[in-house]
Amino acid sequence: MSSHVKKAKGKRIKKPNWLELPIDLTKNILQRLDTVEIVTSARNVCPLWWNICKDPLMWRTIDMSSFHIIRFNRSCLDQICRCAIDLSSSHLEGIAISAFGTDDLLEYMAHRASYLRRLQISNCNGISNMGLEEFVKKFSLLEELDISLDKYLSKRSLEAIGRCCPSLKSLKLNIHCYFEVEFADQVFAIAKTMPGLRHLAFSGICIGNNELVAILDGCPLLDSLHLQNCVHYRFSQSLDNRLHQQIKDLQLPYLLYDDDDNGLAYVDTFEDTYANDDWEY
Repeated sequence: MSSHVKKAKGKRIKKPNWLELPIDLTKNILQRLDTVEIVTSARNVCPLWWNICKDPLMWRTIDMSSFHIIRFNRSCLDQICRCAIDLSSSHLEGIAISAFGTDDLLEYMAHRASYLRRLQISNCNGISNMGLEEFVKKFSLLEELDISLDKYLSKRSLEAIGRCCPSLKSLKLNIHCYFEVEFADQVFAIAKTMPGLRHLAFSGICIGNNELVAILDGCPLLDSLHLQNCVHYRFSQSLDNRLHQQIKDLQLPYLLYDDDDNGLAYVDTFEDTYANDDWEY
């Protein structure tokens, strides 16, 4: 017995060799990392990983919105993003950028990502209304647009998006200006130019009955409408009925203005609306 135990203890445990994994499995593992990690670290581990990361299909999605970006300055992030765009070789389908985006980067992307379907822009003060209007022309296949800004987004920009992106199905707009942003003209522009929308989400704006009616009329395919972080005057009964009949996934504002006393009131369906809040950037 003792000799058997000694023999067992004497066996050397073979360590796993990551280089022996099937290529598809290695690729799957690497794709779970975000873009910054792949460009700055993972692809430099060994020649095999370097070659795998040269595959354009590895770069169909570029995610530069996670906490990992805080380690780098904006210039460095811009270079990392351009590198990833180049590696995609026009196979890029989805990209998320946060804080470091500029009109120049948008232009760079526009000329190299003609198949882009998903675009998320978060707090990129370097991207102007004019930049959006100019370069969205290249994104004719865009289906999902998610914009979070702390500045004014113009009616003209939204009209340009509607004209140039006929396949747009999902639009999320988050304006970081508390609850003081009048957005009526922009909402009317959306209703007029984006009839194919199925999901629409607003945050941080004031929205009125007329704008909501325009959305319901102009976007007949809409089945998801999220307004929980907006301010609205109390709905008329007919509008409330229509919203619930036409929209399957409806999240109403958490705070409503009461016309009777001009004060703020909680919505009656607080648990149904606020508890399901999934508006995150």
